[in-house]
Amino acid sequence: MKKNTSVKSIIVLVAICLFIAVAMAAVNMVTAPKIAAANEKAEAEALAAVLPENDGFEKVELEELPESVIAVYRDLDGEGYVAMLSVKGYDSSKPMSVAVGFTSEGEITECKVISAQGETSGIGSKVTLPEFLGQFENKNENLDGVDAISGATISSSAFIEAVKESFGAIEAAKEVGN
Repeated sequence: MKKNTSVKSIIVLVAICLFIAVAMAAVNMVTAPKIAAANEKAEAEALAAVLPENDGFEKVELEELPESVIAVYRDLDGEGYVAMLSVKGYDSSKPMSVAVGFTSEGEITECKVISAQGETSGIGSKVTLPEFLGQFENKNENLDGVDAISGATISSSAFIEAVKESFGAIEAAKEVGN
């Protein structure tokens, strides 16, 4: 009789697991397109924010990108470039998403943090503040005068290093465009 009870328990557990798996798949089918659309919208807004007054962007296909650079976009007007970065700050399992705009001469127009979910609230999240991001405007690859945030050195130092890496990607994108 015990054997019969064990088989029933296994069948019930398998049925529950199958039901949950089907339910999760259904939820994913409904939410995945919405999440993708929201991510695309956020990226488009970030592109426009760091390089305003443009007629759109095209992705520059590069063979090799620095570790923190996800993609490089060229302004259709030839006014500049945008590097999309994935910055591993304090919680490297949840990297920050960052957009950095560049003039065609290679100076930073603006930096924008798209998401910083893995950064400690009130400490590492300071990289999203205008006081930190404003340091990068009109800087070239030397980043003279850009300082890490005291108390948030892991996040801010990682941010600065990622921005430094993006200059190489922008130079490579310029070569592809010529």
